[in-house]
Amino acid sequence: MSNEESGQFVQLSGMPSPSLTEGGSSITFSNLSYEVKNKHGTKRLVDNVSVTVKQGQMLAILGPSGAGKSTLLDVMSFRKKHMDGGSITLNNQPLSAMTMAQVSSYVEQDDQHLGVLTVRETITYAARLTQSGMTKGEIRTRVDQIITDLGLQSCADLKIGTPIQRGISGGQRRRVTVGTGLVTFPRVLFLDEPTSGLDSTSAREVMASIKRIAEAEGIIVIATIHAPSIEALSLFDKMMILAQGRTAFLGTLQQANDRCNAIGFPIPEYMNPANHLLDLVGTDFMHEDKATALERLLAAHVEEPLPEPKSFGAPVALRKRPWSANINATLILSERTLLNYSRNLLAYGVRFGMYLGMALLLATIWIRLGDSDSIINDRLSVHFFSVAFLGFMSVAGIPSFLEERSVFLRERKNGLYGPLPFVLSNTVVMLPFMFICAFAFSVIIYWAIGLHPGANAFWRFVAFLYLAVLCAEAQAQVIAALVPIFIAALALTAFMNGFWMCVQGYFIKARSLPRFWYYSFHFMDFQTFAFDILVKNDLVGEVFKCNSAFLPGGDCNCVYPASTKTIELFGKCRVSGQDVIDYLEFGGIPLGGYAGILVAIIVLYRVFLYLALYFQRHP
Repeated sequence: MSNEESGQFVQLSGMPSPSLTEGGSSITFSNLSYEVKNKHGTKRLVDNVSVTVKQGQMLAILGPSGAGKSTLLDVMSFRKKHMDGGSITLNNQPLSAMTMAQVSSYVEQDDQHLGVLTVRETITYAARLTQSGMTKGEIRTRVDQIITDLGLQSCADLKIGTPIQRGISGGQRRRVTVGTGLVTFPRVLFLDEPTSGLDSTSAREVMASIKRIAEAEGIIVIATIHAPSIEALSLFDKMMILAQGRTAFLGTLQQANDRCNAIGFPIPEYMNPANHLLDLVGTDFMHEDKATALERLLAAHVEEPLPEPKSFGAPVALRKRPWSANINATLILSERTLLNYSRNLLAYGVRFGMYLGMALLLATIWIRLGDSDSIINDRLSVHFFSVAFLGFMSVAGIPSFLEERSVFLRERKNGLYGPLPFVLSNTVVMLPFMFICAFAFSVIIYWAIGLHPGANAFWRFVAFLYLAVLCAEAQAQVIAALVPIFIAALALTAFMNGFWMCVQGYFIKARSLPRFWYYSFHFMDFQTFAFDILVKNDLVGEVFKCNSAFLPGGDCNCVYPASTKTIELFGKCRVSGQDVIDYLEFGGIPLGGYAGILVAIIVLYRVFLYLALYFQRHP
C-alpha cells in the first residue's frame, strides 16, 4: 500500500522545501517516450521529447489532433502509469509520481465541480484541502486574489450550476477550474486546454492572469493549448509543436519565424505563426508539400541544451502526511459534503419527497390491518415492500455520487487527499440524511397500518429499516464507483435489488429455494436479514384470530397452522406471530444478531467502496 493510501501520504503544502527553490527552480524532461499496445504491436505516442522550463516561465504545447499533446502532459505529470524511456528532474534532482504530486497541480480539460457550491466556496475548499498551514484570513485573501486575477468577481457568489439549476457560463466554469489549481501554490502547474470554452478576449485575459501569477510566485507553467490567438501565444516564453509524438519545433515566436524561413516555408504576412506551423505538421490532409515541410521541420529540430548533469545527491525529500492530516481532510470534506447534500435536490431532496409520497400510499392502502389471520400476508407485504422500495430508491443518489467521485479523482491526483477521507466523510454525512428519510417513512406508515404496538417496537422498526436503507445506499455507491456511467450504474443497481428480492425468501419460502441459491446468495442478501428482522419485530408477541369457517370437530381452517403451545394458551382458532415465523422457517438469530449482520454488510460495502476508489486514478 502506498504512502498516500496508508494515511502517510505526501503533504501538498504549496510551500516547497528550500532545496527545491534555491537559485530558481527549473524542471527538465529528458527523452520522454510513451508507447501503447495495439493489434499491430506497439505505437509510440510520445517519442524522445526533451525540454527544460525555468521558474516563472510558460511553455505552450501545440499540435494537430492526435499529435500526443495530452498524452505528453500526462507523462510529464506522472499521470501515466509508466514511461517507456526518459527522466524528469527538478533542479537536477529526480522526481517520482509522489514528489511530482507534492510540487505540482494539474488542471484538467473537463470542469468537474460540485454544482451547488458557489465560485468562492469551490476555490476556498480547494485552498483549505491543501492543508498548507494558512490561517483563515490568509486563505480568504488568497481566494479573493485568485477571483480578481481570473475576472470572476461578478460571479464569485453564484453557484456553479447543476442539471436542474442554472449556474455560471462555461467560460467562467473553466476559469474556476484554473483557479482551483492556482490557489494551492503549486511550483509546477499543468494545464490541459486552459482556454477551451473561452472567447478570444477571455482566453487572453486568463492566460495573462496566469502569466502574472507565474512570474510573481515563480510557478512553472506547462499547458496544452488549441489554436491560440497571437496575443495569447505571445504570453508564453516558448512553444513546442508536436507531430506524431515527436518535437517538430521548440522555441520562441521569433525563432518560429526564423525556422520557417530556413526550411523554405515562410510564414505568410498577418498569419499566426502557430497556425502556420500546425498547418505544416498536420497529417489529416497530407500532400507532397506538407510532407516535405514536416520532414524538414523534424530534421531541423535540434534539442535545446539540457542543464549540466550534476551529482543528484539525495532525491527530493517526501514530507509524509501525519494521520492528523487525514482527520483534517475528513472534517473539511464532511463540511463540504454536508453543504452539497443540503443544497442538492438530486442527493436526498428528491428521494425524501418520494419516501413521503410512498409512505402516504402505503398508509392509505394498508390502513388499520387489524388482528385477523387473513391479514398476516398483508403485513408481510408491508415489510417486504418497505425494504424493497427504499432499497430501489438508492438509485436516486447515483448522479450526486458520480459528481462527487469526479471531483474526488481530480483532487486526489493533485495530492490533496486519498480515498480514506473521502469514504469517511461520505459515510459521516450520509448517516443523518438516511436516518431522516427512514424515520419520516416509518412515522407515517407504522401507526396508520397498525403494526406491533408500543414505542419499543416502533423504534426497533425505525432502526432496522434504517440499517436496510444504509445497506442499499452503500451497495449503490459501490456499483457507481465500479461503473461510473449513470445509465449503466442505474441499470446494474436496479438489477441487483431485483436479484436480492428474488432470493430473499418472500416470493418463495427460503427453504424451497434451489440449494445453490439458498446456500450462497440468500445468506449474502441484506434484504433477507432486513425482511426477517422486520417481520420478527412485528409478529413476535402478537396473536391473530382465525376468521375462516369452522371445520367438523370445532377446528378452524387458519391461514397458518397453530402450534400446540398456542392452542393451550389461547385456545382454538388462534395463531401466534411465532407460529407464522416458525412456518416461514426464519432463522433463530436474535434481533441483535440480525442488526449486527446488517452493520457488518454496511461496513463490508464501505470497504469495497474504498478499494474501488483506491485502484481508480482517472475520472
